[in-house]
Amino acid sequence: MKTKILFLFLVLILSKVSLTGQNNLLPIDSLYISKIDEFYQNAIEFKDKAWIGMELSPICIFRKNGPAFLYNHPNPPNNFKKIRDNLYQGTQAELQLIGATQAEINGMLTAIVDYGLPIYSCPDEVYAELFHETHHVYQRNSISGINYDNPVTLMSYPENYKNDALKIVEQKLIYNLCFCNDDKEFKQLLNQINSIREKRKVIIGEKYFDYEKDVESLEGPAFYCQLLYYQKYADVSDNLKKNYNEKEFFGVLNTPHYGREKLRYRHLAVGMSMCFILDKYKKNWKKEYYTSGMKLYDFFISQFEVEEIDFNDIEIEYAISKYHTQKLLDKHVKNFDEFQNQKGVKITLSYKNNPQFRGFDPMHAEAINDSTVLHTTLLKLKGDNDNELFISNWQVITQYTGQIWFVDKIVVFVPEQEIMLTDNKKLEIKMDNIFISWEGAVKSKGENEIVFICD
Repeated sequence: MKTKILFLFLVLILSKVSLTGQNNLLPIDSLYISKIDEFYQNAIEFKDKAWIGMELSPICIFRKNGPAFLYNHPNPPNNFKKIRDNLYQGTQAELQLIGATQAEINGMLTAIVDYGLPIYSCPDEVYAELFHETHHVYQRNSISGINYDNPVTLMSYPENYKNDALKIVEQKLIYNLCFCNDDKEFKQLLNQINSIREKRKVIIGEKYFDYEKDVESLEGPAFYCQLLYYQKYADVSDNLKKNYNEKEFFGVLNTPHYGREKLRYRHLAVGMSMCFILDKYKKNWKKEYYTSGMKLYDFFISQFEVEEIDFNDIEIEYAISKYHTQKLLDKHVKNFDEFQNQKGVKITLSYKNNPQFRGFDPMHAEAINDSTVLHTTLLKLKGDNDNELFISNWQVITQYTGQIWFVDKIVVFVPEQEIMLTDNKKLEIKMDNIFISWEGAVKSKGENEIVFICD
């Protein structure tokens, strides 16, 4: 009976939301906007408990190829329609939103999440991620001294089997450290972790070691806030909550990955774990950390007594890592070959001048070599006038000179019927995943290939 009453109550809520003048909303859209007030009120009440001093930003939730909803935004775009107090509706396409991120919307830095992704099984998971993004906005607005990790560094991060093996061992030690309740064992684990880090620093060099620490410093606190929000507000059984926490937050520490595979995500989890451990052992550390100007790992180590020890080489782990790291290198070649041999018309955009590089997803961009990157989730470029390229969840290659920002060529395969050429001087492709509109001139045109010189 209780289940039936709850079901009828939800239907009434969704019906009420759908009758507020909104057209073409799916049940999933109505579900999420019915819970947005509750999330924001929860966030107001919880923010200082999660991270003292944290301030909330405007938020935006959206569904790809569907609506976008702005909440508590003081200056929504003109084409966003007011639904009720604090809530406005527009479309994902007009803002060109993708994934979970933060971006300026009408001059106001806003936390953003795509609730339509299949990785989410319920609103609790989406809104925990949104709380994560509000913490990033707080960092960007209020915290000085945090370095944003350079995605170019991620693209060239060394794929070295010894570093990979040591990193896997290090992450397992950090996992154990999170749940260790014995002082002697805690000190031993901490000393081993620090020793491995020093070893890896020699292998990969200062530049890439600092990259890791920058990711941990920026993402660790935000990922920890996501964990805390989910722990507090997820309306599931303790067993399901424990399972999700393991899968989403801690599990990657106990899962072998090699090279650049899930590299940034691994350091999100490492940074989150440091916050988790500090909360167990230290009071009022959060404010001290954000005012210290230190990287999170350096601050973390400074809070405990650490001894220098010799960490013996791990020959078994090296042997396993050598095999898998080589497979990963071979996979880069295979992925590039498969890209080049896919169906469709091969479109090459060759730029006279480097376009403005507006965005890409470094966690899903694969460096094939020092001048070629395969993007699978996001690429956004802007040229003079109305020249523009926006590609999401579709494979596209960028070729560049020096750094990834300086794009020389774009290569993408599309169905022939989607290509529009106006007097051979303007190329347009408008699909669900691709928007390209660029002026220039056709250099060559064959049955399955077009080379277009972009102005």
